[in-house]
Amino acid sequence: MITISNLSKEYKKKVIFNNLNLKIPENKITFISGPNGSGKSTLLKCLLKLEDYNGEIRYDNCHFEKVREEVMVVYDNSPLYHNLTGSQNLELLTNNSFKNIYENNHDILMPHFLKPEILKDKVKNYSLGQKKKLSLMRVLLTKPKYLFLDEASNGLDHETLLDLKSLLRKLSVDTTIIAIGHHFEYYTSIIDDLILINDQSAIQIKDFELQEGEGLNDIYERYIK
Repeated sequence: MITISNLSKEYKKKVIFNNLNLKIPENKITFISGPNGSGKSTLLKCLLKLEDYNGEIRYDNCHFEKVREEVMVVYDNSPLYHNLTGSQNLELLTNNSFKNIYENNHDILMPHFLKPEILKDKVKNYSLGQKKKLSLMRVLLTKPKYLFLDEASNGLDHETLLDLKSLLRKLSVDTTIIAIGHHFEYYTSIIDDLILINDQSAIQIKDFELQEGEGLNDIYERYIK
């Protein structure tokens, strides 16, 4: 569980959060959303210790420094080695040859992710969607304890989006997943908890159930006016 206690943050005297308290459940998928400028990206940076803040954030009762190696982030534009090939990026991550990586993980590297011939090309020639797929392949190979997804569904084709849903459900058995974004329709069927950020605070809806014909967008509009 990730516990956020009395989190306060401001930029140039503008208050972003004022004594925010949240508990993000272990081994579930939590979706965080809110209006533009509400503090979603700021909260992510605080969770990853990329911003200073007042208050406390604990990962299973440990500070971030203790769990840093167990955390992975997939950004909308994740940092990659652009002058290396896709396969070389994966080799650096796993300290293993690509041949061994592919042979030992072929069943989880799913057909709609990058094929070997594409992985031979340099990452600087990849489209946004291909870079996103490479980042997701890294997740598959490392199986982190904590996974943050920042607009992870952007730039992916339909088949990969379906595969990603299946992947996230499987990963959530052993991984705490926090997705941040606006893609309500995509996450409606797979998330366990919903956190809506607005006006320096947050509303957490746990283990919610949707009414027939209702989606996350309906819940968003109900709470965010």
